[in-house]
Amino acid sequence: MKAVIYTKDDQEYTFMSKVLQEEVESLEIARDPLDGYAHFETPYDIVIVALEGAKGMNTVLEWSDRYPESRIIWLTSDPDFIRIAFRRRLRGFLIRPYDESRFREAVRNSLR
Repeated sequence: MKAVIYTKDDQEYTFMSKVLQEEVESLEIARDPLDGYAHFETPYDIVIVALEGAKGMNTVLEWSDRYPESRIIWLTSDPDFIRIAFRRRLRGFLIRPYDESRFREAVRNSLR
């Protein structure tokens, strides 16, 4: 399996990588370079989007359009985005602040 994590925060990336490695066997994890360009060339099994505002929303929309089979988990501080998450049938939607147990649960649910 392959996963990609979109986050600007190094600590959050380290935390998410650790949880993914513990929950998913034989997982290859990539980090989007966040260089101002969206990178959607490679399909991933699990996509973690931990970006705020329009950047996060556009990333989720693009992934769900291009690769509807990808398991997308979206983390944001804006609860109004839940409608988009529901319509796009995302595997997880977490409101910041979130704790480790909720993130683990979202990862496990994405594997079902």
